[in-house]
Amino acid sequence: MGTDAPLATRQRARLTGQGQITVPKAVRDALGARPGDDIEFVPRGGELLIEVRPRRSLLDFAGIAAEAVERVPGTADELDALIDTGMREAAVKRVTAARCAPRGPRRAAPRRAAPPQ
Repeated sequence: MGTDAPLATRQRARLTGQGQITVPKAVRDALGARPGDDIEFVPRGGELLIEVRPRRSLLDFAGIAAEAVERVPGTADELDALIDTGMREAAVKRVTAARCAPRGPRRAAPRRAAPPQ
């Protein structure tokens, strides 16, 4: 993720006592980094790759579930019926899977030691 701003020279930043650095403007511009973005440091062999992960806005998710709105039950009774149907279907799948599962060879029950006399 970057822009067309090439880095012409080496850039340097100083690590503070609290482990912080200020990313030089030329580097921020080259990476396309903006305030609030996460910067990841990824080891690759003997080098360190820097990747920018833009912070996502709530607006990025607008309309993501628009199709699902039509499937939302209108009343609590409809929701309860939908849940009951789903639970019944899940139970049938579990029972069917258990019945159809291959069975291994039967083993004899472990023998219990006789009580001391």
